[in-house]
Order: sequence, then structure tokens, then C-alpha cells
Amino acid sequence: MPTWAYVFVTSRQPKKVLRRLPGVVHADALFGSPDVIAVVTGADIAEMDAVIDRIAGIPLVAATDSKVARWIDGVVFPLVRAGSSPARRRRAPSPLPGPARSA
Repeated sequence: MPTWAYVFVTSRQPKKVLRRLPGVVHADALFGSPDVIAVVTGADIAEMDAVIDRIAGIPLVAATDSKVARWIDGVVFPLVRAGSSPARRRRAPSPLPGPARSA
């Protein structure tokens, strides 16, 4: 079963730690600590855990904290484009497992 987690990463150089790492679906820099939050995925828990291990093994990474996630029915992730108002939000196509949604 596809599994995903949120991984909080503390790093000395947050812009460099997660570029092009297989299994990282999305990452955002944060203000403060931790420095980065990433969404990682795998076909199962073992594969997802291997992605987290690769992140933890990056020399620039000082620490990680992972939270395995599960889908909550009826909650849609909003996508706000630069320059658009929150009233113009649309449903984002999600790479994460979950119920089928129409646009």
C-alpha cells in the first residue's frame, strides 16, 4: 500500500539537501527550525523508510523528524498560484494516495 510521511529536516544549507532525491514528492523551506518540511512516499513503509534514511544520511542534514501520514476523507489540499487571491483556489493534483477527486 502506498505510504507517505512528512519529514522535518534541520540542515545547515536547506536549499541543497533535497534536490532530485527519489521519493521526495514535495519540499518547502520553513522560517525557523526545522528548516525544511518534505513529503516523501514509497510503495510501502519499508520503501518510504529507505527514502527517510537517505535524507538522514545527507552530510548537510543535522536532524530529521518523521511523521507517517494517512488520508483524511473530504480534505482537499488548496493550491494558490502567485498573484491569485485565496478565493480563486483550485484543487491540486496530488501525487499522494487518497480518494479520487474531480477538478
